Amino acid sequence: MPMIIPGVAYYDCGDQAYEAETTYYLDFQIKSALFSLHKLEDHKTIDDSSFGTIAQYYHYYTDHLLFSLGQISERFRIASNVPDNEKEYYERRKTNRLNYQFDEKNFPLLINKNFRNTVEHIDEHNIDVINNCKAVGGFNYIDESTPQELANKLLMKRQNHIYTVDLSGMKLYITRKGNELTLDLKQLKNELNQLMNNVKDFSHYIKTI
Repeated sequence: MPMIIPGVAYYDCGDQAYEAETTYYLDFQIKSALFSLHKLEDHKTIDDSSFGTIAQYYHYYTDHLLFSLGQISERFRIASNVPDNEKEYYERRKTNRLNYQFDEKNFPLLINKNFRNTVEHIDEHNIDVINNCKAVGGFNYIDESTPQELANKLLMKRQNHIYTVDLSGMKLYITRKGNELTLDLKQLKNELNQLMNNVKDFSHYIKTI
């Protein structure tokens, strides 16, 4: 059976077209997320020449990390109430969970769509901050050069500072509608690597049928 080839998104995959498409995009989005994580981890050697500030550099890779997480989550998320026009997607996601050995217990961060909503609905969340705090809650970062007093302020007043990445502790702090969310980037990396292994295992199955 002809199989998807590098650089080509669609090919004659016969009866395995769904599996080939999902495998391709999971592989791409996992690698994209890991690349963004690498840029945040390796923050001591920064090429920010394309950005106005270092903050924009960090903001870019944090946003793209969350975007990739949303794309991954969407392949596995199963809603409690499924409308008739989404039943096919529901069945595909159930199959995806089996194919790539995915469940909430082993991938609690990857299945959580709330982190993705940070970039999907940023304007709505910022309006809440403006109305409630009379201030703009933008993106912030903490690294080795951040004064401790400022770091404490960012972490203790999370209702005002709703989107902060701590590069020293490798955690992302998000506050949405009063809910404080913390994304452990080290744990996330472990989940991404595990899912990548599962995707690779399944890709071998596709190539041999």
